[in-house]
Amino acid sequence: MHNLLTGSLPTSVSIRGREFFAETDFRTMIELEKLILDTSIDAEHRVIRILETIYTEGIPEDIEEAFQGVIYLYSCGNPPDKKRQEAKKKKNGQIEIKEKLIYDYEFDAPYIYGAFLSQYGIDLQDIPYLHWWKFQALFKSLPTTQKIVEIMGYRATETAQIKDNKERARIQKLQSIYALPQNLSTEEKVAMAGAAFSGGFTK
Repeated sequence: MHNLLTGSLPTSVSIRGREFFAETDFRTMIELEKLILDTSIDAEHRVIRILETIYTEGIPEDIEEAFQGVIYLYSCGNPPDKKRQEAKKKKNGQIEIKEKLIYDYEFDAPYIYGAFLSQYGIDLQDIPYLHWWKFQALFKSLPTTQKIVEIMGYRATETAQIKDNKERARIQKLQSIYALPQNLSTEEKVAMAGAAFSGGFTK
């Protein structure tokens, strides 16, 4: 697990003893996420486009290690632990409920833009570069006074646990208003990227 306070932010990936420059701006990573979710592109071409998006100075020869480098950067140095994921699937003999996605970078772009501008004075249109890991840390630290955080709160609420009928109806209406087009967690997006790699290349 990477510590943002004590570790430096990576701008390259080490593959077989050689450093390869990697694009780490938040815009690039958001475009990368679009590619991961774009199943209209066949697996092999999607993998190549993913690698080309990150390794703009040339794709490393070791495609598998290069792809793992992409996953490392995208997941902010904390790629999902497969054993932990398997352990989470069952809890007390029951299948664990799927974790909700409560934001989407494209769908929520106006709210995220406004939050960064008003909270941090960062204009995401004008700033020339902002490392993806910094962007993620700032995004996760937004206070509840920001509209995007309020919206995420509505999406995260389990309405079945609300006893008051009027309040439950109010939250359900808000959830409908702010409903997202897709409901995939970060771990599921990483899994989709892995599936694309497996489908596009064979050892």
